[in-house]
Amino acid sequence: MNIPPVILNAGRKHTATLVFLHGLGDTGMGWAGALNTIKPDYLKVICPTAPMIPVSINGGMAMPAWYDIMSLDENDKLREDSAGVQESVNYLVNVVNGELRHNIHPDRVIIGGFSQGGAVSLRTALTSGIKFGGCIGLSCYLPGDIEDISVPAKSIETPVLQAHGDSDEVVSYARGTKTSDILQKYFSNHKFITYKGMGHEGTLEELQDVKKFIETCCPE
Repeated sequence: MNIPPVILNAGRKHTATLVFLHGLGDTGMGWAGALNTIKPDYLKVICPTAPMIPVSINGGMAMPAWYDIMSLDENDKLREDSAGVQESVNYLVNVVNGELRHNIHPDRVIIGGFSQGGAVSLRTALTSGIKFGGCIGLSCYLPGDIEDISVPAKSIETPVLQAHGDSDEVVSYARGTKTSDILQKYFSNHKFITYKGMGHEGTLEELQDVKKFIETCCPE
């Protein structure tokens, strides 16, 4: 992780943190501006930038990515580099644990992201065994084969907000709903929101739903 994260500091006493991961080919700047418009003043926002790595589906071109994607076939169980996914999960957990220096415990940290970043966040919430303040997955999916993922035997208490546009041309709406079906088996508090006509993007309506989720999961 060579590029320092974009950090939006709390406007007053810092009592909660959001760590938000961008999508493939983007940087931490990509979502920082939008999140700055909705963050409560007690919330610190951290927007890391993924490392530059070759991405197979883009002809091996290097770009910011949380893991390599080998195939766009949603039925291909080997479409994502599982080792790369786990490396990014570990990185995200380290960022969350780093907030302990500021006396912010994981249950006051919301993790989240868009597309690839959302995928890492969902995987982290599912497998880390940590109760986070919340998890936000926008226009994303659960990476890898669920049969190969080790999940806790008991219900996971981290609240999850998953949102997807029904006109998404990159991560199909069907994959989003399939991910939702899987997550509902493991999370006691999971909400899936559909946005009519939305593609692979974010909207003001979605941002307002994210704001409400943040304020509900980590109130002042």
